[in-house]
Amino acid sequence: MKKEEIEKQLQEIVALIEQVDAKMEKVIADVIEERYAQNQAQLGRLEGQIAGVEQRLEKEKQSAALPLSSKLYFV
Repeated sequence: MKKEEIEKQLQEIVALIEQVDAKMEKVIADVIEERYAQNQAQLGRLEGQIAGVEQRLEKEKQSAALPLSSKLYFV
């Protein structure tokens, strides 16, 4: 093989490696974006659940706060 042929093959190999690298960067970026979107959706669901629990606790707190005369009645 001539030196020029080897250099040409090496350049082709380098070009292929660069293409693979660019594609891997895109795949990684896509996976990160997808995971971020999933985490945001999960966070929204958890925040909704927390808000529901807080509302129930507030309702229970309000119903437990009977007037003093009502509390004395049960004694």
